[in-house]
Amino acid sequence: MKKFDEAFYKEKVNTFPFIRLMGIRLRSAENGKSVMECRIRPVLRNSFGMLHGGVLGALVDVSIATALRSVLPLSMRMTTIEYKVNFLKPVVSGAVTAHGAILRLGSTIATGTSEIRNGEGETVAFGSATFYLFEAKDDGNRSDIIEGTKRGGRNRK
Repeated sequence: MKKFDEAFYKEKVNTFPFIRLMGIRLRSAENGKSVMECRIRPVLRNSFGMLHGGVLGALVDVSIATALRSVLPLSMRMTTIEYKVNFLKPVVSGAVTAHGAILRLGSTIATGTSEIRNGEGETVAFGSATFYLFEAKDDGNRSDIIEGTKRGGRNRK
């Protein structure tokens, strides 16, 4: 049975199109915890010049998902049921880091939290997310960020 490989997973996450589009980088994922970083660029700012709340929401979601992946069997998949973000302080420049952690891992439901900090280490947002867990079915039609392939044997880069 394959085991979670952090270096392999980081490479796959960091080259995933949505993650690249947002400018997010997975720094670490192990033992139910993860750290992700996002450099603030003009395209990520709202009309007031601050980091858009949607970016913070995406960071909550993906930081908890990557923490969860580090402890799930590789045959399991997940999908977000809900997530919530509390905005505490605006951010206009630099980078933010999201620290995701799993609170509960059940057989079909998992929950976690994420704390997002600015470059000075101040908490600027926090959130939670709930995921539905299920066994992977090979229908030949899904992308697989864990294996880095599309079923049918064609590598996705």
